[in-house]
Amino acid sequence: MPLGITDSAVKSEETKKVPSVKQNTSAICTKLTETAVAGLSALKVLDMSFMELSTLPDTIFHGPRDLDTLILTGNLFKQVPKALSFSKNLKRLVLDENPIGNLEGENVFPAMTSLKYLRMAYMLDIYKIGPGAFSELQNLTELILSDNKMLTELDLHALSKNVTGGDFLDYPPLDKLYLNNCNLTTLPREFLVRWDKLSVLDLRFNPWDCNTSNEYMIKYLIPRVNSTTPLLAKNVKCAYPEELKGVEVLKIANGDFESATQGSSLVWIGIVIAILLAIPLILAGMAVYKRGHCRLCRKNEAANRTLYSRTSFNEDFHI
Repeated sequence: MPLGITDSAVKSEETKKVPSVKQNTSAICTKLTETAVAGLSALKVLDMSFMELSTLPDTIFHGPRDLDTLILTGNLFKQVPKALSFSKNLKRLVLDENPIGNLEGENVFPAMTSLKYLRMAYMLDIYKIGPGAFSELQNLTELILSDNKMLTELDLHALSKNVTGGDFLDYPPLDKLYLNNCNLTTLPREFLVRWDKLSVLDLRFNPWDCNTSNEYMIKYLIPRVNSTTPLLAKNVKCAYPEELKGVEVLKIANGDFESATQGSSLVWIGIVIAILLAIPLILAGMAVYKRGHCRLCRKNEAANRTLYSRTSFNEDFHI
């Protein structure tokens, strides 16, 4: 069986005639590869990792209607492949290590009603997950966005969609959400409605802001994570404000969140008051210094005049 292709319905002697997908390392999926994939109608798993692909033909998924898992790790995709819209029965998709940019505007996922598992990790060009990024994935149960070191923003409408046309938004039934090892500082409460339905929520190793903007995460989410999966509650630490840097969020959650933030505010208030009190003292000191310095200058001038006068008198009379 060729590397990267799994077809339970194709006999071993028949699969020997199919070219290996991973051997075809061109930037564009060739016609030969497209034909090979399209001819495997019972194909279940397709691995096209590290093939330097930058695009996929729209018709590549017309043949394998029962394709269940697609792995596209380590390619050159800069946008979400449009051909994915034809993989109607795809349940698992892996897009790790691709230079895909921000998920916003036209660079969002097409309607994939069967998709349940999506992994996008080690993506160095994603800074933002924008509105509608995953709105068409309304059956998604596991979303992995870990190890995206440049990811700083999650839009609160990235998952939601108005399916019924009413006043309420619909969200996918997420069960597992991985946001660890990114560069996130805040987590919008509206990013997901039923946070209580998550069995796994990984928020570790992000530079979290522990001010009131993250109150929901601190007071509700982290204690819940600690009660279900205690290991994932560790290493969720504050990076801001400075006086809370390095403090585990769970410690703040177990204490008084308001007093912690008020304490940080009191520190700044104390600094401001100290500066305001110091200013008049400094000005007074400068005034005293100038006054004393001026008196000393006058004494020196008087002494110089006396000395000058005596010298002149002696010189005039040649004493």
